[in-house]
Amino acid sequence: MTERLPWHQTQALIEKHTGPVITARPVSEGFNSEIAVIINDTTFVKGLRTDHPRAWTQERERRINPHIQNVSAPLRWTEITGGWDLNGFGFIDGRPASYEPSSLDLELIIAMMAHWPPAPDGVELKRAEQRWSSYSDHSEMFAGDWLSHTDWSPTNILIGSDKRAYMLDWAWPTRGARWIDPACWIVWLIACGHHPAQAQTWASNIPLFAAAPTDAVTAFAKAQVAMWEDIGDHAPHPGLAAAATRWVKHRTA
Repeated sequence: MTERLPWHQTQALIEKHTGPVITARPVSEGFNSEIAVIINDTTFVKGLRTDHPRAWTQERERRINPHIQNVSAPLRWTEITGGWDLNGFGFIDGRPASYEPSSLDLELIIAMMAHWPPAPDGVELKRAEQRWSSYSDHSEMFAGDWLSHTDWSPTNILIGSDKRAYMLDWAWPTRGARWIDPACWIVWLIACGHHPAQAQTWASNIPLFAAAPTDAVTAFAKAQVAMWEDIGDHAPHPGLAAAATRWVKHRTA
């Protein structure tokens, strides 16, 4: 998790694009930004120092944004000055999603995933078969040409006041099979209280997950166990490794 820094360190840079700051609401959700603040209820600013080891993710978000604006917040401006790399996004009024079994947000998330685009040409993306190769001997099964977000923390999903779900924080987009994102979501659903069968039923509302090769999905579930066990205490939720293990047991019972 990246430590938050006081947004005032970047105020002069922000005001070049927003005008005077009237209101500022620091955002605590999310794990990848040093600066995360809502300015004047019109702009969400996220940023890193240019010498931060993950500063490259700022450029990745800039490159991917034109391709995901139907499911995410639009990028309005960029400022790379004075040792800072900032992105200013259009503010979407809303709240983090709930993954509880009784949550009405799940239907909205399914509707959002129905609009997922294919992986765009001309944008450098990690490939699923490479990304999980150290966690699976069958990672070639994860290959494909679809765009995957892969980080399904509920803090990355905003339920807007317009009753739509939006996926935020596209720092780690991946090119892979169409069913990968629903599969990543399953692990989070289980960690948030769903039975594995119930979680799979939700994901199966995405037709290409429902039609995914059984052995490929099982191999991916096993890779999730290995990955979350490897991440250990740095995982964004303490129950993810156990949730992935429950999923594998359910699929192989």
